[in-house]
Amino acid sequence: MLGPGSWRRRRPSASRSRRSPGRHRSGGGGVANGDRRNQRELPIGRRVAQWRVRRHMTQQMLADRLGKSKSWVDKVERGVRTLDRVSVLHELAEVLRIAPAALLDPAARPAVGVAAVDGIEGVRAALAVPDLARNGRPVVSTQARARQLEHAWLTYQHAGYPQLLRLLPGLLTTTDPGQDDGTGLLVQVYRLTAQVLVKLGEAELGWLAADRAVTTAAGDPLLAAAGTVPLAQALRALDRPRLAHAAALAAARCVAPE
Repeated sequence: MLGPGSWRRRRPSASRSRRSPGRHRSGGGGVANGDRRNQRELPIGRRVAQWRVRRHMTQQMLADRLGKSKSWVDKVERGVRTLDRVSVLHELAEVLRIAPAALLDPAARPAVGVAAVDGIEGVRAALAVPDLARNGRPVVSTQARARQLEHAWLTYQHAGYPQLLRLLPGLLTTTDPGQDDGTGLLVQVYRLTAQVLVKLGEAELGWLAADRAVTTAAGDPLLAAAGTVPLAQALRALDRPRLAHAAALAAARCVAPE
């Protein structure tokens, strides 16, 4: 009796030992699949935070570009506030320079719009053209150029960044500071260029454009102040708060000297 009983007691143990490798393999596969499933089910707020960090933006910077508060961004990233409006989702994707699908499905390939990339390269090439190389360029009246610049500002205010990036190279390379009011127009072109570049995460290139604005102002206090404001914005975006603060103070002194 002892033998059969002991055999019956040992049999389940042996059976479990024989089944255990298969179950471990199944369990291991389940964990791996679970990890992948967890990645797919990563909350949208976490994805926003990940892309914000990749774009070298603080919560405050993202909030500024969205016209929201820092608290709003923090709540979205922590999942306290849901993104239940398609318009807000698209706005977030545009600021982060990714496809909206990348926030909804991490398997989707996030990418900056081709038009935006091409536009930034066009602006980069235009900024590489020295002012002396403007000789021989088509002459445009200051009135016509002022109308074009007004249209460009409206495009910026309506967040038409791809269209604006197509307009800027022409404005940068054909605005003649030697014409009447040409200096002021060119400063505004550089200022607008700097602001849109900072918006699109190209702060270093925006810094260059803002520096050109200050240089072109040539001692005019109001124009210098106008150019220094986007310079401070670019420095802030580059995580240089002290330099940004100094630039902002310089702009204030240009407008209201002590």
